[in-house]
Amino acid sequence: QQINAAAETMDTAPDTSQAVAALPEEFKLHDLEQYQPTRRRMAGTYTTRNITPFAIYIIQHAAVGATVFVDADEMAATAVLDLGTIDSPGHAVHRAKLTPKRTAAYAALRKIVDYSKSQREIAEFFEDWNGIAGLQFFAEDTPDGTPGEEIPLRRAIGALRNVDIKVETGMESNSQQLSASLSAFESVKASSKHTLPALIHYTTKPYADLQERVFVLRLSVTASEKGPVLTLRIKNIERHEEEMAEELGNLVQQAIESKTEDDPVPVLLGTYSKG
Repeated sequence: QQINAAAETMDTAPDTSQAVAALPEEFKLHDLEQYQPTRRRMAGTYTTRNITPFAIYIIQHAAVGATVFVDADEMAATAVLDLGTIDSPGHAVHRAKLTPKRTAAYAALRKIVDYSKSQREIAEFFEDWNGIAGLQFFAEDTPDGTPGEEIPLRRAIGALRNVDIKVETGMESNSQQLSASLSAFESVKASSKHTLPALIHYTTKPYADLQERVFVLRLSVTASEKGPVLTLRIKNIERHEEEMAEELGNLVQQAIESKTEDDPVPVLLGTYSKG
């Protein structure tokens, strides 16, 4: 009975040509690959921060159908090296992953934007990164969208450190023949001895392999019980992320093409998950 059961179990094996055996543990299939002198196929994930070793690994290990997928949201690229073809699909278990690291200046920028900060924190941020990232301060932008008057660094930092919040209250009345209304209003105005910058150009490489970019920051000031609260926001950050992902994909494609004379591995925007 056990022999017959073992034979029936082997008949259900997906591919009996592989090194599998039916052993007496409720006659489940056991993979014997670990006992073989070599593995049946490459499997695992190689991870790097840089494009060049990523491309070299792809060229060395790419099988038929290998494809690179660039994830714009995660700013990462994944090469599925054993993807195979429609007629002969691979197992998709051998991969290489590129996860570029943000430069220090760009990482610091992303940590401070979109969060309420004190005058001191914002001023010290620009003082710390001046000379590492390119900084330009401008007054309120003009109606045609171009920056206003440029403000020297020291004056801009001084203005940020000396923001004054004025709160004015008042009453507004409206009397007509058949009706009357009375409402209270509060006006909050931020001012400084020097002109406050409304736009800041922050120039840096976002990732080591990418080109320098100019990130335009908007500065807003609000009042709180503890004093002025400043917030920085990157204009059109979504557009920057799309362009950086496209640039990353182009750099990966160029690196692969430069290292092979055969058909290059295709690079696509998107992600891949094994079904």
